[in-house]
Amino acid sequence: MRFGTLSVMAVIAVCLGTAPVFAQDEPAAAPATLPFPAGARIGYVDLQRVLAGSADGRASNERVQELTDQKISEIEVRNTDLQAELQASNQVLQDSQQKLAQGESVMSGEARINLQREIGRMQLDMQRQTQDAQAEMERVQQDAQGEIEALQQELQVEFETILSPAIDEVATEKGLDYLMAVGPGVIWANRSLDLTQEVIDKLNFEPSSP
Repeated sequence: MRFGTLSVMAVIAVCLGTAPVFAQDEPAAAPATLPFPAGARIGYVDLQRVLAGSADGRASNERVQELTDQKISEIEVRNTDLQAELQASNQVLQDSQQKLAQGESVMSGEARINLQREIGRMQLDMQRQTQDAQAEMERVQQDAQGEIEALQQELQVEFETILSPAIDEVATEKGLDYLMAVGPGVIWANRSLDLTQEVIDKLNFEPSSP
């Protein structure tokens, strides 16, 4: 019995979506496989373990992590550049304010008024520059998130394409009526009905060359 495509992809989406967060952790050891009960018509698969235990799943997670790292680096570089530009503008403003404070008593009235106007203009420019920098960083972060999500969606489709045949084979070999997906929300399940490793083995199986 085959999983519905939408249900498989929904669980894969959750697994791929959280993969980067745990990318540096050692994967949890898979529980010992118990004999599947004779005559059982239902089983379950932990798709998060399938992603972690299959070569294709690990490759997908690595691609998401690599893109995430790349985008974080790009965001940090752009943020540093914008901060430097703001600091340079602020320094020019401070220099002008200091010039006004130190020379106010010796400046002509016209020079003082012109400098005050220039300082006012620079203050407005500084406010606009700060707002523009904040807006740009928000856009850069949103664009990065969009690219990561697009890659996740692409990988979900790719992984579902190779996962569905493996699930079909396991379900058919066991003579099942139902093969369900489980995850962190499951409090307890009969481990003898766990067919996760069988699915992983199907995915990792490489036929011998003739």
